Parts: sequence; structure tokens; C-alpha cells
Amino acid sequence: MSEAWGLHIYAALVKNLRGVIYSCLSGEELAEKLSWLKKRFRYRRLGVTPSLLGAHKEVVGRFMGSPLVELRNPFPGLDELLSAYEELTGLSPAVLEAYCYSSIFVSPLLVLGRDCAHELAPLVVDMVRVGRDLTDKDYKLHMRIADYTVLDFYPWATASARQALMALAQGLGAADILEERKRRVAQDKRRYWRVMSEGGRDFLLYLDLLPLLAERTGPEELRALLQGREELVPATLAIISAVAVP
Repeated sequence: MSEAWGLHIYAALVKNLRGVIYSCLSGEELAEKLSWLKKRFRYRRLGVTPSLLGAHKEVVGRFMGSPLVELRNPFPGLDELLSAYEELTGLSPAVLEAYCYSSIFVSPLLVLGRDCAHELAPLVVDMVRVGRDLTDKDYKLHMRIADYTVLDFYPWATASARQALMALAQGLGAADILEERKRRVAQDKRRYWRVMSEGGRDFLLYLDLLPLLAERTGPEELRALLQGREELVPATLAIISAVAVP
């Protein structure tokens, strides 16, 4: 369980953070990807989640400070909420932590390792593919665009998530809200026109936990989830852009 931070530290990080890292790699494979990030994004603050740091402290520790910063739990009750999500959805703790930390820190996810993106598959609602190798300039530009994707969606996405969960907790439907989220994601893909291709590899994934909660939980479970967490739960349910670094 991570130690909670004060609001002042959280506020400073939200303002300056440009990505949250997720990876299934270890050892020198992970070190190689982190070195790649350091060389190209040394002036961007990239967050490391508690589980990633705990599992790979020696490797990740080499890169802390520039560009990596340690993320800690900024809100009381977040660890318990992540455990509830795990029980309800069956997703791994590391995947849920990465997604929810990206949401509460209003930041895109950076997925290091081609195969690691597959672990996020249950959360993927849409994607942008690329049919060529990307340059450093491409990555820098589209990481900035991915940041705007999360930020621009955030107020509406979190508010609509709360509206949907409240309806579902009362036994009502939320299909219109879920469809609207998908529609807005499809429109957002236009931002990536410079690199977007019909085929090729997955470059940017749109992640959304809300459809999975709607599918796998009933009204009683949702009422229990929301009890005492009416403000916290929506903050963890943004639409997240995840940039895959192969």
C-alpha cells in the first residue's frame, strides 16, 4: 500500500506531469526503454507508479529525477478502490493502477514494450495505427497531442462516468452515455492524422474502464462501490490515451 501525499505535491505534479509509465518488461529490457525515454524526453516529467517502482526498484532507480518521478497515492481510499476494481473486473493490479493513476494525474499512459500493450486489451475501446517507423519528432509531437486528448476529455469524461454509474446503480441503463464516449473517441482520432494508417501496428490506444464496469457489475455491487466514494470513483474513470513504445 502506498503512502498518501499532501494536496500541494499532487497539484504540482498534475501541472507538470506528461505521462505515466506502464511496462511488463524487466531487467535490461526495461532499462533500455527507460534509457530511450531519457535521451528523448529529458525535460518532460514522467511518472512511475508504486507497483512498477516496487517491482523494479534497482532498474527504475537509475532514471529517477530526470525524467522519472515517483507517483504516490494522492487520495485516501484509492488503494481500497483499486482492490475493489480488481475484484469486480478481474484485471491485474498493475493494469488497474496504471490506468487509474493516469486518470487521477490527468496524464496519458506510456506503454513500454510491444507485447505489454496486449495486457491493456480489456480496456481498449479504440486505437490509432501507424504503418511506418516513427521519428523522434513524431513521438514528441504525438505525446503532446496524447496529453491534450486526456486533458480535453477529462471534465466531461469523469462527469459522464459518474452519471452512468449512478444510473446503473439504480438499475437503469447507461447505453447512451457509453455510446457517446465511443463516438467522441472516434472523433478524437482525427488529431493523429499525420501518422494514422489503416494498417500497421497499434500506436495509440484509447482506454476506458467504464464499459467493463457496466458489463461485469450489477446495481448492488455498484452501490457498494460508490458508497463513500462518490467523488473519488469518477476521478479514476477518465478516457485515457496510451502511447505504445515498441
